[in-house]
Amino acid sequence: MAQAIEVTRGMSVKQADVAHKTDRRVIDLLISWSGAVVAVAMVALGAAAIYGGSFALSNVADRLEPQNISFPPIEAMSPAEKADLGEFAGQKVDTGPEAEAFSSYIGGHLVDVNEGATYSETSDAARAEGIPEDEAAELQGKADSLFKGEALRAMLLNAYAWWTVGQITLYAGIGLVVVGLVLSLLSALGFRHARKSNLTA
Repeated sequence: MAQAIEVTRGMSVKQADVAHKTDRRVIDLLISWSGAVVAVAMVALGAAAIYGGSFALSNVADRLEPQNISFPPIEAMSPAEKADLGEFAGQKVDTGPEAEAFSSYIGGHLVDVNEGATYSETSDAARAEGIPEDEAAELQGKADSLFKGEALRAMLLNAYAWWTVGQITLYAGIGLVVVGLVLSLLSALGFRHARKSNLTA
């Protein structure tokens, strides 16, 4: 009788152990499959982000390069320009940071056109009632110069903005791919653990 009880107890313990291993295997598989799906999604999104970021950067460069905009040589810069933009002296504008720097260079010169007045302010002054014709013509000439300068500044700053977006997208894509690959490795280890649990069950 005692032997029968011991055998029954042994079988119960063994069955409980098998059930525990089976439950653990199911959990491992669920976690591993979830991780694998998320890993694939992250790698796919990361690859798309890398492509998008690379496209934005190359597109900005392709748009700037044909314009043949270049910084003046260092000897042609004022002391203030040397302090702010000396590192760009003589360089061609074909990147976002260079576009932003050149917009700053233009802004410095626009201040001298009409004592710091903007295109809108200068244009309004040129069309004011009772202003002498020669003075109106002079102001309109300044307004035209300011309009061209401000328009170029806006385009350069727009290029810089897209360059920045491209860089953020590119780096985010690289991060997603790296995390996705790490997650896929962890999922593979999870599948391996589940397989070992099945073999020892």
